[in-house]
Amino acid sequence: MTAVLEPQAEVLVAGPEDTEKAIRNALARAGCTFDELAEQARTHHFQSTRAKLAWMAIGGYYEG
Repeated sequence: MTAVLEPQAEVLVAGPEDTEKAIRNALARAGCTFDELAEQARTHHFQSTRAKLAWMAIGGYYEG
C-alpha cells in the first residue's frame, strides 16, 4: 500500500475527544457495550459483522 501526500495537503490528527466519540459511535452501531464486545472477541463469536468490524476498529482501546 502506498500513501501519497499531495502538495499543500492538510493533515488532521484525531484528539482524545475525537477518539472517544468514534468509540461511542462504533459501540452504538454494534449495539453493545465495550465489555460485551470484548467478550464476543474473547470467544470469537460476534453477534454481527458490524460488531466484528467495531472490534477491529476500536478493540485496541479496550482497557477492561
